Amino acid sequence: MFASDSQLSDLELIDIAIKQLHSIYGATDLKECVSCKMRLQVGKFLALTRSDLVPSVYTRWCKEEGFDESLCQTKFGYPSVEYGALGLEFTKMVQLVNPEGLDGDLYCYYHDQDCHVMPELPSIRMAKLWPPRPKLYEAPKPQGETFNVLHLSDISLQLDYTLLAESNCSQALCCAPRSSNKVHPPPDYDYSSIYDPQFGLSFYDSSYASGHFQKGPYVDQFKTFTPTWLPSHEFGAYGCDTSELMLNNTLQIIRDFHENHLNFEFGIFTGGMVDHADSIHVSRKDVLDSQFRGYRDMLHYLENFPIYSAMGTRDSFPPNQLPTKSLTTQFNYQWQFDFISDLWHESKWIDLDAAKQVRYNQVGYSIITKRGLKIISLNSNVWNTENLYSFIDTLNFDPFGIWQFLIDELIESEINEQRVWIIAHLPPSKHSLPVPTKIFTKIIERFSPKVIAAIFFGYNGKDQFNLIYGGDGQVKDLSNLINYALIGPSVSPLNGNNPAWRYYSVDTETFDVVNSFTYITKLNNTFVNEGAEPVWEYQYSAREAYDPESLWPMERPLDMEFWHHAGEKIRDIPHINKMFNSFEYRQSPYDPYYYLNFQVTEPTTDELILQNDNYCKVTSFSVLNRKECMLTDDQDAYKEPRYLRTFIPLIRPNQSPEYLLLSGPPSTKETESIVYQQRQNPNFDQEEAKQSDVKAKHNRRKSLRDKLHKAHQRVKSEMRKRSFGMELDDV
Repeated sequence: MFASDSQLSDLELIDIAIKQLHSIYGATDLKECVSCKMRLQVGKFLALTRSDLVPSVYTRWCKEEGFDESLCQTKFGYPSVEYGALGLEFTKMVQLVNPEGLDGDLYCYYHDQDCHVMPELPSIRMAKLWPPRPKLYEAPKPQGETFNVLHLSDISLQLDYTLLAESNCSQALCCAPRSSNKVHPPPDYDYSSIYDPQFGLSFYDSSYASGHFQKGPYVDQFKTFTPTWLPSHEFGAYGCDTSELMLNNTLQIIRDFHENHLNFEFGIFTGGMVDHADSIHVSRKDVLDSQFRGYRDMLHYLENFPIYSAMGTRDSFPPNQLPTKSLTTQFNYQWQFDFISDLWHESKWIDLDAAKQVRYNQVGYSIITKRGLKIISLNSNVWNTENLYSFIDTLNFDPFGIWQFLIDELIESEINEQRVWIIAHLPPSKHSLPVPTKIFTKIIERFSPKVIAAIFFGYNGKDQFNLIYGGDGQVKDLSNLINYALIGPSVSPLNGNNPAWRYYSVDTETFDVVNSFTYITKLNNTFVNEGAEPVWEYQYSAREAYDPESLWPMERPLDMEFWHHAGEKIRDIPHINKMFNSFEYRQSPYDPYYYLNFQVTEPTTDELILQNDNYCKVTSFSVLNRKECMLTDDQDAYKEPRYLRTFIPLIRPNQSPEYLLLSGPPSTKETESIVYQQRQNPNFDQEEAKQSDVKAKHNRRKSLRDKLHKAHQRVKSEMRKRSFGMELDDV
């Protein structure tokens, strides 16, 4: 590939490699996925000969192709403790992957914006990994007595949260000193005019310095030098992660509920302590400080009961990364497992044996509560599509050792007649690799319902649940149902969520969830409450919400059949579907039904799309399940979205905020000021604009249908040509 490379200087070698990458990327006769895999071949050859040059080559190529400079630096740049560059991880990956095999296919599908062909996956047989399942394998019967368990998720503590910073910014995370919007507000724009003047805007420099709320002095928003669309308030904003003020308030409220009447025996935290800032702004120190201060605050307020935690995908440095045990790179990550092991053990949340598992096992740990329930915590970066190490040797059944660990723990519990909860951060239904997801599903199927009592995730930020069906997950009836998973709501308000937490009423003998109770605070109320603390309110009980007629027996827990019927109601009953969306966003103004403003009796087309999407969301345990669920005559090329749905607040002076629901990459934020200025134009014809909007919407939908049809034809063509026929036979 590089002739006489031993005689070439470093600069000459770099130039040749970059020219090859440009040539491959610019070729018009190559299919998208083929182009990506050929670029991996270039990287593999270079990594095997001069691995030290890979970051330089790919960073420069990326910039010269016109991609964002900071993105190129974080994705391919040399490692640094100052920001999360992945040059080392990328180099190790291209060195060890098979570009022409399943490794390359999966990497290109998830990491190349032009490759949309999901490869054919190997079949998996695991029968020899465990003893035969007994014919009688029913869950034990509940005894009627209960205790309470707290569930927290996705705190995402933003240490650089700044009062009056831009909360409607053009970056991934707002409310930081660096936050800005590419489009500046017009000169006459006044944020305060959108609210009723009788309510004072809340911009107070308050604190919990003494462990109790202290209202600080008012800060004048007009004294800031940079105009902002949405200046951040002290307790938080919807485009940002959790301020330390909001975290203290949340934990204080939970402590008060615990001491007054709830009396939690323990809590689970399904990960997510580090914020969602762009990797270029995340340093090793940030990761350590976020976890230290977040868990410190948790221990301060909730000192009377243990918290069992899972590692979040971003609770590592660089974010989302976890090497397999066979790689020498693993030692570069040991410091973070030493840190978190010591932190949890010194907080007296886990015992010495569990601390050793966290430190040396790294993919998970188990602990037994005082009542005898085993909690197994898994490191979900194993199946995270953002973890570059997960694309190495994808035909290997268990390169991280996580599945053997989980199986051994479950077999031990089966022998001891012990029930188990599984907790992890990332649910397999989001940004997860398909092969590990299939393995996980088969393990759950083998040990349910007798051993596995419940499964809990976080990550999504939304209040959701997943049903787990056997086989390929496409037969969604009771006879094929094997278990369910609950996805906890986030404390963080990022992406339009109101902060929330919940607790479970749990049977004392079977450890089944008998009921679920969710509490929320409406963050937008804190924008105009003159600096007072947020008001937390009870939102709903799962039993009452999904069984409004009280047909479900009171003595029966909320088992998988209960959630199966809840999924059917979301599919079939429009107001239950709307209620589900309200639960997801916790009654925030970013609920899509606020935007669609449904007032009609019969569901509209948009309503039916949301309704079907919600049903597929709750009945799909994997991304592939959801993809198959969404296949319809007019939407037969569904793939996992590459961008999160972006909510852009459109502010109009002297009126209440109007929220626009936009889909697409973050660059759509640049349209906001244009729309704003158009509507302020005295010659702006509202009716003409409305007709224009309808016509534009029709054209966009037609264009999208055409693109989907063409994409589907490409997929079918590619799949006909592919026939891997590979199996992971009885490993």
